[in-house]
Amino acid sequence: MVIEESLPAYHNSIFFQLFNHASDVDSKLILLDQVLELGEEQDIPLLEELESTSELKVSNRAYEVKLELLARMNPDNVSDEDKLPMNLCFLYEEFEIRPAKVDNDPDIDFDLSLEILSDD
Repeated sequence: MVIEESLPAYHNSIFFQLFNHASDVDSKLILLDQVLELGEEQDIPLLEELESTSELKVSNRAYEVKLELLARMNPDNVSDEDKLPMNLCFLYEEFEIRPAKVDNDPDIDFDLSLEILSDD
């Protein structure tokens, strides 16, 4: 693919022409969802361009999509807590099980009465 050097960087996005033909805000918001799902590095300049549009919903969503796309493209931001040891992954696959979902903020109430603490 030949990239034209004289054109702005956002012209290299496959979504550029689609945004040019989108006539209403809802269509543009749907396209932004697709950029988030399918987008790549060359779509970042288009998102930056859309951030400066006069349509506030499109501008805000373009900013959100850009941040999420950049986070997805930069896997170094994944914390060690989110990673599973490789051998554990193989065990899950071998026994066809999935890890339990951990609730970081459990609301556990055991309803213990204080009577068990008394000296009878």
